[in-house]
Formats: sequence, C-alpha cells, structure tokens
Amino acid sequence: MKKSTRIICTGTLATAVVAALSAFASGYLTGGTPWPPAGLSTLATTASTSGGAMQGPAVPGASTASRGKSMLPGAPAQSGFDRFIVRQRDGARAVLSGASVRDAVQAAARRAGVAGPRASARGAAALDVQHLRRMASGADVVRLSRKLSRGEADALLAELRADPAVKYAQPDYIKHRLDFIPDDPRFDLQWHYTHPTAGIGMPAAWDLSHGDGVVVAVLDTGYLDHADLNANIVPGYDFVHDPEVGGDGDGRDPDAHDPGDWYGGDPSSFHGTHVAGTVAATTNNGAGLAGVAFGAKVQPVRVLGHGGGYTSDISDAIVWASGGHVDGVPDNSDPAEVVNLSLGGSGSCSQDPATQEAIDGAVARGVTVVVAAGNDDADAGFYSPASCKGVITVGANGIDGARSWFSNYGASVTVTAPGGNATSGSDPDDRWIWSLGNAGTQAPVPSPEGDRLMGMIGTSMASPHVAGVVALMQAAANAAGRPPLTPEQVKQLLKGTVKPFTVPPPVSKPQGPGIVDATAAVQAATQEIPEDEGELLSNRVALTAQTGAAGDSLLYRIVVPAGRTSLNLRSYGGSGDVSIYVARERVPTTTLYDRKSVKPGNSEAVLITNPAPGTYYLRVVGETAFGGVSVMGLY
Repeated sequence: MKKSTRIICTGTLATAVVAALSAFASGYLTGGTPWPPAGLSTLATTASTSGGAMQGPAVPGASTASRGKSMLPGAPAQSGFDRFIVRQRDGARAVLSGASVRDAVQAAARRAGVAGPRASARGAAALDVQHLRRMASGADVVRLSRKLSRGEADALLAELRADPAVKYAQPDYIKHRLDFIPDDPRFDLQWHYTHPTAGIGMPAAWDLSHGDGVVVAVLDTGYLDHADLNANIVPGYDFVHDPEVGGDGDGRDPDAHDPGDWYGGDPSSFHGTHVAGTVAATTNNGAGLAGVAFGAKVQPVRVLGHGGGYTSDISDAIVWASGGHVDGVPDNSDPAEVVNLSLGGSGSCSQDPATQEAIDGAVARGVTVVVAAGNDDADAGFYSPASCKGVITVGANGIDGARSWFSNYGASVTVTAPGGNATSGSDPDDRWIWSLGNAGTQAPVPSPEGDRLMGMIGTSMASPHVAGVVALMQAAANAAGRPPLTPEQVKQLLKGTVKPFTVPPPVSKPQGPGIVDATAAVQAATQEIPEDEGELLSNRVALTAQTGAAGDSLLYRIVVPAGRTSLNLRSYGGSGDVSIYVARERVPTTTLYDRKSVKPGNSEAVLITNPAPGTYYLRVVGETAFGGVSVMGLY
C-alpha cells in the first residue's frame, strides 16, 4: 500500500514521500547522510524536495520545505486474471502430467466459452494455456495468453470445479505489502516498544527473553544488507518465479536480497527490510534501532516484487519456510518456528484454498503464522491471509492507544500491536513506526552508504511486533525447560495477556481483546499451561456475544444430573458460520466426538434423548470468523 517515509541519518532526518505498490508499504527516499546515526539525541529535522536537505527546526532561522504525504490506498481488487491454480484430489486418478493439465484447462476454457468459436464470435482474442509448474501442495499453476475478466474467470473456474477429480481451482491471486511510509522530523523513535499504554512493553520483556535460538521467517520483498541487521540473518530463498515480478533476472534461487520493487511511478519500498528490522535488528550495538527479538534470527524469503507477488509463490514459500518440501528447491536446513506475512489481498481465505492449505501444513508442523490484518478500514474477514484458519491476525494501534484509522477489524483479528496512526506527512514523529531501510529509489544503494532508518505505518508494521514477541515466548519457554508452544497455545497466551486499549474500538469495529503485552506474554510462556476445561454452562442460561476467527474453537461444559429425559446443546444468532462437536466425559475434537452438528450458519443443535448423567463438553468451531453467537445447554 502507499506510504510516507522518513529516513534518519547522522544528525539529520531526510524526509520524502513514498508511493507504494498497493502492498503495505512504499517510499520515496532522498537526501540523508551516511550510516550509522551519531545518536538519537542529536537528531535534527530536515526536509528534502529536490534531493538536497534544508536545515529544519533544530537550527534557528532555517527554512523548512513543505512536507508531502502519500495516503494509504485500499488493497486493489484484481480486474483481470491470466494465472490459475488447479489442485487434483489425492487418489482421484493418476496424477496428470503438466501437458495433460494444460489440455484439461484448455478444454474447460472452450466449454466455458472463453476460448474457441463462442469466444471468437464475441471478438475475444485467441486463448492458449501454458503449464508453468507444480506447487509444493501438488497443485498446478497455469498461465493463459490473455487476461480474463471476472465473469470469464468465474465461468472457467465453474467448469474446472465441476470435475469431481478437482479438489479446488482458483485464480493465482496477486498479494501486496500491507503498510505505508511516512516522511519527517525527530521523535522518540521506538515509542512502540516503550510507551506505557500504547507500546508493547519491551524493556521488561527483555529481562525475560531475547529470542535466542528462534528463527523467524519474513516472507516479503527480500532483505538488504544493513549494518543493523546483517548479524541476525540466516540464509533464505527467493521464491519469485515470474521474471517480470522478480526483476533480478534469475527466477527462484538462494539469493533472497531485495533488488527493489519499484513499479510504475512508485519507488522501491524495501519493505521486507523494515519488517525484518522490527523483528530482530541488532541491538545494544551503539547504532541504529532495536529489534523486538534481537537474539533471534531472521530468515528472509522473497515472495514480493514489482507489482506484488503471486499466491502460488507465497504458498510454496510458506511450505518451505516451515520445513516442508518444495520440488526444485533445496529443503530448508534451518526451518522457522515463526512465519510473518505482512502482505495480503482482497478476497476471503475461503476463496484462496491454496494459501489455506499451505498454512495448514505449517501449523501441523508446529509453526506459528502471524499475518497483517490489512489497511482498508474494513472487515479482515474479506482478506487473505488475514481470514485464514490457524493464523494470528494483527490489527494496528497508534500512540494514542486507539485502533489505527486504516486498520482492518472484525472477528478475524486476534490481537492489536503498534502500527502508527499518521494522517499526513507533517504529523509528529511518534505517529510512525521506525525500523531499517535504504536510500535508493529503485535499486538499493549498497551498504553501508545506503543504510537508513525509516518510518512507516500500517498493519505490516504491527505484525512483525507480534512475530518478534512469539520468538521471545518460544525462547523463554525453552529456557524454562518447557516444550515448544503450539500455535494454538501461542494464540491463547497472546489473547489472554493483552493490555486494554486506551480508547476502545467502536463496537462495530472490534480488533481483538487489546494491545499485545510482550512482558505478560513472555512470562506466561514460562508457566505451566493448564488444560482448558471449558466454560461452565448453566441450565437454560445462554452465553451471548461469543466471538472467534476462522478455525478458532471455544469449549464449554455442562453437568447433567440423573433422570433427565433430554439434553439440547445449541448455538444460534450472530454472524459467520460455526459447527459444534459434543462428547460425554471427555473433550471433543473435530475428529473425535460423540455427536456433531455441521450446517451453514450458526444455528446448530445436538439433541440427546435420555442422557446418561455426567459432564458433557461442547466445542464450537469457527468455519469462518464469527461474532455475536449465543451458546446454550438445556436439560
């Protein structure tokens, strides 16, 4: 997405406006002096208009150039589709060759009327199909010789999905960064760590953990060599397959460096380096900024380039980063325990099964996936991967302790973390989130000459705060002699240890239970986690306003005395879609249960005649994000 950007150097703050790629960041960087900064206490402000810096308010009598800003655009909706993902069902038939998949898609296109005589009669150009590759999941990626309109794409997908051997078919959606870059004066750069109510409480958390031994994969634009990051990088991979998106001329390879993602009139953002710096910039080294988990390592995985990145590349990267196998790519020798996705696109995860499948695999391998909620001031349930099952979706807050004006919201949002709240380039410095960047506007300026500190805002900035906290939690759990936390345990501990919003979000725009509290979360990770016994239901008393994200489950229990003729366990009302699973004297799962009710919507019921006395457990599972649901037991 678009951004305004601030660049900090020795004794000066070079400022400029950056237009982003509808991702979640971008920047136009000019001026500045070489790295490293002499010290934050010496920072003055300058403004740059034509590449030269003019002395700012720190020097009396100096003139000040007017400061520009670039507002956050919404996540762009794709208007044309020329790449598709098709996944066959396991065991449905012999695995088709690439040529057979190509021919099957070509035939489906003719049946759908987007190729062949019917298309020609409408004046549509001829359509050819090219098989690009097979993904880690076994799905195939194909490219058409022309873009299809939304209606044409829907028609093609309907034909493909009608084949009983096809598990799913979808567009190969383009996803984007989720932030934007500021521009301007001095400020206490890392309020987002230290502010007592709006920050995440890092100084005390560092007394408990530095994140040592944990690898955090940052799936983004790649990374830059930077004096304040180099020591905390472990080898990653470049998963950008398309040469036009990649821009580095060599396709997939072990070099995850960011060559720049400029696009159209927008300059390069170096977004991945900013995100990586928040996770684990080197700290206590007398220069630059601090990272949340500065004892951890960042594994850069390049999935975004010019114009964004394809879902097929992002999905393969999730598999690889989490320790899964991707054909044609060496296995990851140092798989991550945490994956950060400060990216996304419009369309719910239910329309993006390729991404959900990759996330499912990562979670099954014990990897926590942290994602940005999005910057459209809209329900995150309509964005992917923000609405995917199994993820930790992060909304943004500003220094006022309120939800950021741009942040997506809704039942899909797990927690909130600092993402800034600037509305113009002339806003105070504490409206931005500060991390690492580069002076280049297209290709990066080599380090150390090009090293800069930059400010951005967006949920892209909020997400790596949480990814860093997760690294602190895992390291603390290990140091305490405890087993690694499961992704579900991480999620529950983060939700259960938040600090309250200073300004609560409107009821119509919920953003989880509060702002992440790193100290409380890390402390909780060192303690024994009690078994969830479920919330006790009273006979005929409804529990209202039950809320959760897709994939979340809520557990309840009710004690049924002897002699009852029936037991009715039910959910109803609210929004979204839930299912219920019931068992007696044991906690049910979605695979082990006595009875279940799985229908569209929230009206679910399990009726048991002449129930045996004892404790009955009811698990409510979100098929999608849900809110305002009531749960009741009646006997």
